[in-house]
Amino acid sequence: MRLLHNRNLDWSGATRCLYGLGGAGPLSAATIGVIGRGRKALTPDLVAGFAAVLGMAAADLGVLTGVDVTGAGRRVHPGAAEAAALLWEARRLTAAQVSRVQGRAALIRLRRGGGPGLGRRW
Repeated sequence: MRLLHNRNLDWSGATRCLYGLGGAGPLSAATIGVIGRGRKALTPDLVAGFAAVLGMAAADLGVLTGVDVTGAGRRVHPGAAEAAALLWEARRLTAAQVSRVQGRAALIRLRRGGGPGLGRRW
């Protein structure tokens, strides 16, 4: 959970990123909290999804969590690594700056005829 917070992702943001980038879910924000408190077991696909959001190899996160991720992560978005790098770089932005970036991204998506963003599957 600390790795998500380092990227300014709360439980709700984590669910959107897991669904859009990691192919996990949809999950509720409360489920992320339960996972973080250790009251719900991590599945190989969840570990692979978290790894995609964090920009690390699923095998590495699997070793850290003790979860075998062999065969997991087939639903990871092709642009997940690039998005994870962007999440890492955006961690230093203020709330006002993030709001401006969100507004600009929404405008770009509308101009391109796209949907709402991370929740949209490829």
